[in-house]
Amino acid sequence: METEKYTTKWYSLASIWFGGIVSVPALLIGSTLIASLTFYNALFVGLIGFCFVVFFMSLLSIVAVEKRMTTVSLASSSFGELGAKIIVGLVIGLSTLGWFGIQTNIAGVSFSKIIFEINGTEIPVWISSVFWGVIMVTTSVFGFKYLKWLNYLAVPGIILLLAYGLVITFQTHSFQDILNFVPENNMSIFRAIGFTIGFISVGGVISPDYNRFAATKKDAVLGSIIGVIPSALCLLAIGAIFAITQSTYDIVEIFSSLGFPFLAMSILILATWTSNVMNIYSSGLAFLNLFSLKSDARSKTTLLVGLVGVIIASIGVLSSFTSFINILTITITPIAGVMISDFYISKTFKENTEKFNWVGIFSWGLGVLIMLFMSSEIKYVLGIVVAAIAYAIVQKLKKKSDETN
Repeated sequence: METEKYTTKWYSLASIWFGGIVSVPALLIGSTLIASLTFYNALFVGLIGFCFVVFFMSLLSIVAVEKRMTTVSLASSSFGELGAKIIVGLVIGLSTLGWFGIQTNIAGVSFSKIIFEINGTEIPVWISSVFWGVIMVTTSVFGFKYLKWLNYLAVPGIILLLAYGLVITFQTHSFQDILNFVPENNMSIFRAIGFTIGFISVGGVISPDYNRFAATKKDAVLGSIIGVIPSALCLLAIGAIFAITQSTYDIVEIFSSLGFPFLAMSILILATWTSNVMNIYSSGLAFLNLFSLKSDARSKTTLLVGLVGVIIASIGVLSSFTSFINILTITITPIAGVMISDFYISKTFKENTEKFNWVGIFSWGLGVLIMLFMSSEIKYVLGIVVAAIAYAIVQKLKKKSDETN
């Protein structure tokens, strides 16, 4: 082990998570929640949901620092070597592919609006989505090394745009107007918490891939807390404020109403571009590992996965945003529950394991089924707990059975 690699301080890790959070989907969470919750309730469920994810994120990161292992390597103990590749790889690959489709769709809607504002030409959104999707995939395959230059423009650009938007907003609205807002719809607190959990659940599960490089366990935990919770909560609040004051929950309409629509839409496209290059890169890598392909096949795999993402974007996946987030909550959080139980509760973690650990696979499946079929809204936060407890109980029974035999 090259110990000099593992010297990353908490503030460096926090900056990585901050960069990942400052994105269009973070605003979309706020504008979506405020359609069914008051402003304070939206902040409350956001805080609970983000803290929930950061809690299991920190637990996984502590193990990652101790073992200096990636997410899939850690999951191999609880799911088996092939089991981890299939379950973790497939879930992460499909989820990042879904995010790619949603953000490409946002870019497509924005581009169509820009063209209409310039010369009145109406370009179908699906054509704009395909156009930008191809550009994003091409960047990921051939121009990944130039991504940092896009980030240098996109992150400051969206922060400045949000700051400008807030200034404009509070010139015509008071904070009391925000507090007096009454939503048209209704969403239960538990369902809303599950919604916010789903937003960053992927980041929580794959956090060992980044936090394993932390100098200490404290650095990993601090980096996660400071990098995720404040930024996610602020973006949620801003998205909610814009939705209330612009009288629309459509993120593209919100941006186009901030003034300087051409500039606002351009920044929106740039922001989705940078995060989408990472999405399709991560998705391609996940499928590369899933099918045990050689590293030199990464470009072809990314290109193929990217084309699937472009098709998803072209059919208007943005309209299914809420359903997509719910799927993430249902499938991803039980993975964390099993992994945490393996290390902290049953204490059965081992680095060299069999191809499949059916105890972990069963426990994950049980957590998923609970969230799919349980009628109570508490199911959105119960899946991870059920998966963790099931794993501990079955491992204990298995141990007794092995001792008897």
